Amino acid sequence: MFRARVKDGGREVLAARIDDGPVWYTGKQPLVCTMCDAGVHGKGTYVKRNGASYRAHFALNPKTSHEETCPFNPVEFITSVARGAQDLAHVQDGVLKLTLPGDVEGLAPLPDQADPHPPQNAVSARRIDTVAPPLPPLLNCAARIARFLQLNAFDDKVVSRFKVQPHGRRSPIPWGRFCYGPTAAAYGELVRRLDTPKSAPSHPVAVYGTVQRVRRDRKGRPFVFLADDIALDGQEFEVVLRSMHPTLIKPLTAGTHVLAVGDWRTFADGRVPQLRLFAEEAWQIAYWHTDEDTGAVSQPARPPAVTAHQRATERPARGPSRRTSRPTGAGRRPAAPPARRTAAPPAAPPVPPVRPAPAAEAADVPQHGPQLPAPVVPSTDVPRTPPSTAEAPVPPATRPAVPPRPSHPPLPASPPLVPRGRRKGLPGWLGRRRKGRS
Repeated sequence: MFRARVKDGGREVLAARIDDGPVWYTGKQPLVCTMCDAGVHGKGTYVKRNGASYRAHFALNPKTSHEETCPFNPVEFITSVARGAQDLAHVQDGVLKLTLPGDVEGLAPLPDQADPHPPQNAVSARRIDTVAPPLPPLLNCAARIARFLQLNAFDDKVVSRFKVQPHGRRSPIPWGRFCYGPTAAAYGELVRRLDTPKSAPSHPVAVYGTVQRVRRDRKGRPFVFLADDIALDGQEFEVVLRSMHPTLIKPLTAGTHVLAVGDWRTFADGRVPQLRLFAEEAWQIAYWHTDEDTGAVSQPARPPAVTAHQRATERPARGPSRRTSRPTGAGRRPAAPPARRTAAPPAAPPVPPVRPAPAAEAADVPQHGPQLPAPVVPSTDVPRTPPSTAEAPVPPATRPAVPPRPSHPPLPASPPLVPRGRRKGLPGWLGRRRKGRS
């Protein structure tokens, strides 16, 4: 409790003033509950052996209990929770058992539970202790329990009155095996369970904490730290709540009490290992506030629901980003079509094949590629015919078939010798003599 009354006179006092050493605290003046006459005493801020720190509060005196109608009475509170749980919580031997579904999706509200508030002028015997936007029944129960335990400083005797019945199990489990926090030891236990496959939770898990600080990622989306600077086996780690939808985190400011349920995971690739959750739905988060000046505690609420437009625009486009990150893929695909076009009937090839030029045109047609020197002809041999006298085209019938294009341009063929007039000298005489004998 964060408020109490001085027994003599009924003056209201606040737990936030205990650390300042007021007279009513240092003088040991008798105090009573602010809602009934049960005796209470003040406790300043302290740290337990397990590393959990607790803010100043009021606790019941030994062998004292709240009146039956007091909202701080565990029996009355348990009865009120079970009455509005829609058959999700049952009381047995003074212990409340909260039934859990098999997976996180089972926590989502049903279509007919979207607006649990009755219409105007309607009469209802049930009272749902939450504010708009409404929480689903099971998460509403869990948030109310966590809020009640917070008001009682998570006293071990009060915590033992709440248990959870997982789906498919015969026996219930303690509250601390479903909702972890706010102690460092509780966070560390969840980290160990998640890192050990054999002991990993088989049911939905909730984490309770108070927002320590708010940060923003590179895209400007806020995320909150429910705990930081926590040591686990000599290594520091943090408890972080994030979401792709900024509207789910925006209502959470420093000092806000948060209960988040979902698939909590460990992330060890950052600067500091983290126990974190990426919330996707509004019903995964319940939060409430505490007024430091008055000690008043607000009712549990949840962020606004995620719209269809948000789902389409506030998620990273992972698919296209993977395709655009492969620049070489588009360059390899066009290489296949040219190979298939060669098997089709020859149309107009992109580069016409090089035909060997006729003998008479070899000296005038420019050659592609390196120019080769002309063959050396001895001066005593018959001189070649000048290009000007051998420009007659070769008949089509005598043209050779076009051979396949070689890898290198062929050497130019020697031009044929054209018969000339009577030759003089010894070569001419010998030729005429051989001709006459024949």
